[in-house]
Order: sequence, then C-alpha cells, then structure tokens
Amino acid sequence: MRRRPRVAWRGRPMVGSAAPREDEVGRRILSVVVAAVVMTGGPCVTRVAADVLAVPAGVRALRAPREETHALRSPGGAVVGEQRARAAVADDRLTFEVTTRFTNGDAWDERGVMDLAAGFRSRRFDKVARRDGRIVAEQHVDFTTGKVAWLVDGVHAERTMTFAPDTYIGPMLAVVLAGVPERTPAVARFAALVFRPDPVVVTLRADAVDEEEHPLGTRIALATRLRVKADLGPVKNALFGRLIPTHYFWFTRTDLPEFVGFEGALSNGLEVVMTAATPVTATARLDRR
Repeated sequence: MRRRPRVAWRGRPMVGSAAPREDEVGRRILSVVVAAVVMTGGPCVTRVAADVLAVPAGVRALRAPREETHALRSPGGAVVGEQRARAAVADDRLTFEVTTRFTNGDAWDERGVMDLAAGFRSRRFDKVARRDGRIVAEQHVDFTTGKVAWLVDGVHAERTMTFAPDTYIGPMLAVVLAGVPERTPAVARFAALVFRPDPVVVTLRADAVDEEEHPLGTRIALATRLRVKADLGPVKNALFGRLIPTHYFWFTRTDLPEFVGFEGALSNGLEVVMTAATPVTATARLDRR
C-alpha cells in the first residue's frame, strides 16, 4: 500500500476570551469573498458551464437502506466527532439522513431528497443545528420552488432563489460525486448552495487527482481522491479562488461506490479529516495540489 505523504498543516489561532469564534471568522472571510465576487459579476450572475451529475448504476439499484459511520478528527488526529448516514432509493428517488455529533456538544441533523430519473437533481434539504440541546440554526431548502428559509443567531429569514438543475448542498456531495471518477476526463462542474450565513450559490469543480489504496475493515480498496475547489472562471479564480476552501473526497472504484473519506472545512469552519469508522482505518494525510 502506498504511503500518503505528510504535510505541515496550517496553524489555527489560539482561542481566547477576546478572540472571535473560529466559525465566525470563517463566515466573515467567506462573506467578504462572496460579496466581492458578486460585485464583479460572480457565479451567482454568470456561471461557468456545469453538469447534472450522472447516477451510478449501483446507486440507482440501492433498495435496502445503506448505513455508514465516519469518524471526525482534527488535522492533528484528535477525535472531534462522529457522523452517521443512512440512504435508500425507491422509485428513482433517493432519501438520506445524516446525524453529526461533535465532542463539544454541538449536534447536526440533516435530511434530504433527490430525484434520480435524469441524473442527480435536488428536491429538498433540511438541517437543524443544536448546541447543548438548544436549536441555534436551521436551514430549509425546497429546490423545486426555490424557497429558502434559515435561522441563525436567533434571526429568521426567507428568500426565493432560482436554482439550476445541477445545484447541490452539503452532504449531497458525498453521493453525487461518486460517479466522477468514471468520467472521461474525470472532471465535473456543478453548483453548490452555501449559507454564510445568507444563502449563496457558487460554482465548483471536482477532478480526480490521485488513486490510493484505502483500508476498509479487513480489506484494502482502491479509492479515487477528488479535489473540489472554486470554479469562478479564469479571472475570478485568480482573484478569489485561493480564498474559497478546497476540499477532498475519496470514493472507492466499485459497482456501488463508497464514500470513504473527506478533508476540509465544515460549514461551522471546523477543519476535519473524516474517515470510515472501521477498526483499522487510519487518518488520511494529504498533499495539497
């Protein structure tokens, strides 16, 4: 098995009583970036050509519910939480539930529905975030009507947006990107809805950058590493691309592709390395390209 190269991880600022929370800092930075992109005619105004992502045959044939558990660790290896996911397909419609529990007491519950008849098409997404049992944020998106509602810092807001058929959100990427490694070339462009804290759509590009042997329980599986980064067009990529975080996903090269890893920042700004929770799973260490 090839060894993954180690890297020097970027240091995080110390959190003190006078310092802003990490998620607030990340939210402010991305808000500034998004505002600047929109002012220059960004992805919400003129988008790079994108794709409705194809559904792998193994996913379309998923009748019995599929359950997965992933461990969440900091880049340094400390356990910061656990994520459990459940998905099933009936009548060309995929439903999923994702529960994420963090060691600091935060908890996320996410649910979604997607149509599969003509590629992955989002229908509905709902998220509730709790801190010590108290609801602190909500997100509700109806992709069919464009109605979006959200709650953050005690303030409720609503908006009607226009979504292209290739628009996805958060945990959907762990499903819709599964077929990208089988494309020729192994590249896909798509739209992502993000909340920072207001909703905004950005164009992203996923491309296969490596193949690795990945431990899964008692077996070794060949997995493709996908790099997902901003795709704002040549000029805006040069101006803003480095300020929008790059993420990495791993999928096995099997009839039913398995999502086995993730590295990047979550929506709360927390940098994590996510790996399948099996007895011999090792924390992934990546080189950035």
